[in-house]
Amino acid sequence: MPKRSVGPSSISSGRHSSNLWQIQQNQNMNHKPYSFAAFPGLAFLTSLATLVAIALQQVPAESADEKPGTAETAASDKEKAAETKTNDTVPATNTDPVPTATDLLNQTRGKLQSLESLKCDLHETVIMAGMTLHAAGTYAEASGNRVHLMFQIFPSQPAVKSELKGSPIDAEPATLDPATARGELTQVSDGTVLFTLWKNGPAARVSRRNLRDIMAAATQVAGYDENHVAMDLGVGGIRGLIARIESLMEFAPVQTKKVGDSDLYVVRGRWNAKTRKEIFQLPADAIVDPRPHIPEYVVFYIDAKTLLPRRIEYRKRASDPAQKFDRPMVTLDLRNIVLNEAIPDELFVFSAPEGVPEDDVTEKTIQAIQQSAQRPQDGKAPATAPPNP
Repeated sequence: MPKRSVGPSSISSGRHSSNLWQIQQNQNMNHKPYSFAAFPGLAFLTSLATLVAIALQQVPAESADEKPGTAETAASDKEKAAETKTNDTVPATNTDPVPTATDLLNQTRGKLQSLESLKCDLHETVIMAGMTLHAAGTYAEASGNRVHLMFQIFPSQPAVKSELKGSPIDAEPATLDPATARGELTQVSDGTVLFTLWKNGPAARVSRRNLRDIMAAATQVAGYDENHVAMDLGVGGIRGLIARIESLMEFAPVQTKKVGDSDLYVVRGRWNAKTRKEIFQLPADAIVDPRPHIPEYVVFYIDAKTLLPRRIEYRKRASDPAQKFDRPMVTLDLRNIVLNEAIPDELFVFSAPEGVPEDDVTEKTIQAIQQSAQRPQDGKAPATAPPNP
């Protein structure tokens, strides 16, 4: 079968965690085929699909939130920032002035933008419904918005108490036997077209999106611009993910911590008022989102020397607002990072498994964007759901 060039990865958009979880649940039930049902709205798609993918979908809403910048919000943010500290935290040795969250994230994106290439190992841990799911793989990005992501999904296990507190950043990842993997997610990009391959037991599916056509169409729709569409679709790799989160969140003051020989910046964000209202449709008095798959916070752990992310973590607040703690839902660790090493062009060329049909969802994606812009004001979602990943 001829090889085809492709587009960006779900790490930069935020959908795959939730999809990983759904795939695992289907696999736990005698490998019943995954339905590949689409989430409502154009997903901001990024690794936490649970999260990230569900977490950042654009859907209509009517509710309000407390106004950011109030004394109550500031106190809450400081309190939550303090809770970010874990048992492995010791004072950082870096004596440089601590940047603001916005400045730091901009510096990180700038560093990523300046690289000729980046590749690393990925390990993702999803904790939901009392179960722990692991996914492991590799990630590579190169100039021209070229991205290659491959994840293997492993059988879920009952969560143990220690996992609910999260693992230290320098802890060894869980030992996973590739032979036991139950599913696989592959996304490849040449910056122009995005292919996604899902494998769930014996079932497989391939989708294709022409990113240039989608972005060109989106720029003709009021309320959309090329940069935001690019971030939603995953163009730009990790820096696209960071940029999208910046636009959806407000941040507490940056913290510092020492992990092994490294000094880290800890950036903690929560969904801003507009996101809570327009995306999550939370009622005015909501403190916690009752949906178990939606996080309240995102935490970045950024190396103070390299300005590269070491961990991205989505966290869920206790369902009882009186309980002042939160727990990790999805943790994505970047390990063995290699910079500016030549990456073969072939890595960004997609080859579908023999016999697996290709579903071109370009036009469906464009229609979903157009329909979202024509969203009625009664708070009801558009009739047409966006295409599957």
